[in-house]
Amino acid sequence: MKQKLLIILVAVVIILMILLIPKVESLNDGGTKIYKALAYEVTKLHKIKEASPNSEFVEGTMVKIFGKEVYNDIPEETQAIYGNKELKEENNIYEKTLSNVKIKIEIPKTWNYEEKIKLEEENDFYKYALKMYKNNENEYAILYLYTNTFGVCGTGRTSKQIKLNNGKTATIGYYDNNETWQDISFYEENKNIAILNEGLGKEDAEEFLNFVKTIDITEENEVEMTLKEGTLTSTGATFIIKNNTENDYWYGSEYGIEVKKRW
Repeated sequence: MKQKLLIILVAVVIILMILLIPKVESLNDGGTKIYKALAYEVTKLHKIKEASPNSEFVEGTMVKIFGKEVYNDIPEETQAIYGNKELKEENNIYEKTLSNVKIKIEIPKTWNYEEKIKLEEENDFYKYALKMYKNNENEYAILYLYTNTFGVCGTGRTSKQIKLNNGKTATIGYYDNNETWQDISFYEENKNIAILNEGLGKEDAEEFLNFVKTIDITEENEVEMTLKEGTLTSTGATFIIKNNTENDYWYGSEYGIEVKKRW
């Protein structure tokens, strides 16, 4: 009798261990952890806020028992980012620096992308291009870094602005009352960068607009001149000239320095 009870007790313990001991997953978003067991799933959200200058975090907890959600205090705006209150797989962080321009964007892992840097003779209107598509490589959006300012034709065109995660704005262009966008420009960040829609259907085009908000474009001055710390005296100073581009610049040996005096 005792042996039978012991077997039952061991079996119960094993079953409880299978049901209750979780597998822990960690996301590379600032510290979010997901505890998954057969009986339950607990998500402890600890995600870095988008474009937060002070590395602030969004926090919350979501609990599911046998697949049914029983508790969720994750902020609504974060749920919207993750979608349907489910934590999505992390995005690919794409970064590219070209001369003095740096481009950064989060591309979902369900999308493909490829660079087109090598210029063809008939395509010398751009310095760099990034092709992004989901299922069909012939239906894509392409980001261009043009050699000149991006311009559009105003005939039959309407536009709207969207706010990017970094606080800047982008302009979405439409033509001939089409509900699917045709171009995205970033005049507030860089007038030579734009994205064209080359065949994305309405659904994929809308999904693209959701993640294009993560784009961040930064630009350094082409040439910078700074005073070397500790060299300024009453008789002279040392200045450092830095070229942030791949271009060659020429300069002479003579400089003039103006001094502002308060009377």
